[in-house]
Amino acid sequence: MFTEELITKAAQGDVSALVELDRRGLLLGATESCEQYAERLRRLQANIAEMDAELTEHGHFRVEGMKVDAAARIQPHVFDTARATTERLFGFAIDWVPGFFVNPSQSWLFGACAFYFYPDFFALFVVRKSFADREKWLIYSRRELLAHELCHIARIGFGSRIFEENFAYQTSTSGFRRVVGSVSRSPRDSQLLLGSVFLLLAASTLQVVWLPSFWVWPFWLTLLGVLGFFAKRLLGCRRLFNRALGNLSILTAEHALAMLFRCSDHEVEELAGLRTAQQVGEWVANRVDTSVRWRVTATRFVAPSSVSTMPSTGSQGTIPPAGPAVPPAVVGSEIGTVPPPSCP
Repeated sequence: MFTEELITKAAQGDVSALVELDRRGLLLGATESCEQYAERLRRLQANIAEMDAELTEHGHFRVEGMKVDAAARIQPHVFDTARATTERLFGFAIDWVPGFFVNPSQSWLFGACAFYFYPDFFALFVVRKSFADREKWLIYSRRELLAHELCHIARIGFGSRIFEENFAYQTSTSGFRRVVGSVSRSPRDSQLLLGSVFLLLAASTLQVVWLPSFWVWPFWLTLLGVLGFFAKRLLGCRRLFNRALGNLSILTAEHALAMLFRCSDHEVEELAGLRTAQQVGEWVANRVDTSVRWRVTATRFVAPSSVSTMPSTGSQGTIPPAGPAVPPAVVGSEIGTVPPPSCP
């Protein structure tokens, strides 16, 4: 998957190595040092090698109680359309996550899911066997399911809770799902909504069958309150997301979404709070000067001349240029080269 030479360079803060890994969906975490990042990659390789050894020896492997068979391993071409989607939107294409077709017994509506673990890094896909020879099944699209989960795997080092689903649902072909899909951030949200619905149904049944005088309206208010809470939170989140995206578009309209994808929740909120182009330039320049993660992002998605001329908010009011402007060397969605900083 990755050579030891490449991982060693990444541990030393070599931007070219980190760019190559970033393109493959291995993003530096929000607070992760280069050494921690390299160790995560080594654990990933070791865990996948352990899985492959068990598949070879026993013909199957268990993860979280689910059994996957070596014969049901998904061929790489099945991920092609999903990889194309994430590369177009976010500038990464994951080619290292193993996947397996399964016939789940726990849910007849199951489409696909990804198992991913952090910091003991490991990831794999399980996909309903119905998708082995078709792109769509019931309401599900194989491309959309896989692209959605690939986003979660790429951002595993951010520990995101607020904007995670906003990014993943950008892979949807439906405008409605892109906006509303992120309303639920966790299983607890789903449980809250379903619980309020079931309480209303139970109260209504009790009123109709046994107690005609039983008051049902408090349960309607509960449901409406839950829906109102979700709607308000969703609108607020979308407003911040769009403001942050618009601010990054000042630097690069083409790659603003890919840059935002590499931000933590706190960084998205900070970006959304900036009000002028100068503030945006100062904020990004400060991150590029102090964070190897942001130096990688700028190398890939911001023209070198833009990075080198951005003002800083540092103690002296300016930062040393990120490097002389050089002719753009476009590789996929990358633009140019920025010299590496020292790794934190």
